[in-house]
Amino acid sequence: MGYRTFVSMKVALIGTGETAESYAKRFLHAGHTVLMAWLDGDPTGISPELAAYNNLQVCSIEEAAWSGDLIIIATPSRQVREVSYWLGDVRRKVVIDATSNVHIGNEEPVKTVCAIKAITGAVHIVKVFSTLGYERMLRPIFGHEDVQLIMVGESKKAKEILKILAINLGVEKFYDMGSGEAIPLFNEMTTGWRKLAQERSKNQADAAYQNLKL
Repeated sequence: MGYRTFVSMKVALIGTGETAESYAKRFLHAGHTVLMAWLDGDPTGISPELAAYNNLQVCSIEEAAWSGDLIIIATPSRQVREVSYWLGDVRRKVVIDATSNVHIGNEEPVKTVCAIKAITGAVHIVKVFSTLGYERMLRPIFGHEDVQLIMVGESKKAKEILKILAINLGVEKFYDMGSGEAIPLFNEMTTGWRKLAQERSKNQADAAYQNLKL
């Protein structure tokens, strides 16, 4: 990765939608350079709020992966295989798998960490789930402690870099679920959280609509 302070890293962020934009805003606000890319490469998909940051660069997946100090994949899981083919040679880089585990209809679940590793040959991969934004609905407690970031994976290097970067963003409490054998449990747990969050958002929207009618 070379010498670079953690307040001025180049973060390659692959993905669009609420999850990717949430990550981008936090990194940009913390002073990092964000190299944002997605499959269709259409820059019109970026929000005006993100576009206002001077430290945001919109580029191709290949350019983002090549230039970034680390790579975050925040796409739907069904896009992981295609994204991985576009990354190029990232065998020595840290890859953070922040993909969504929510599947549409009869979509086949994708083992995202396995797919990234098999296609890219990367060994420093860590899968993460941020509990920020979900506290009001379901407060995660592990060992009598609230946690804000849950991780799983084989690479100690990836986990340590993730911790340092997350602390820079204001995260204070972590929970390491262990190695790759814990990924199925991780996926099952985080899928449930996301589905509950979606249902909660839907109920809030329905309630707001009913209030407007009154």
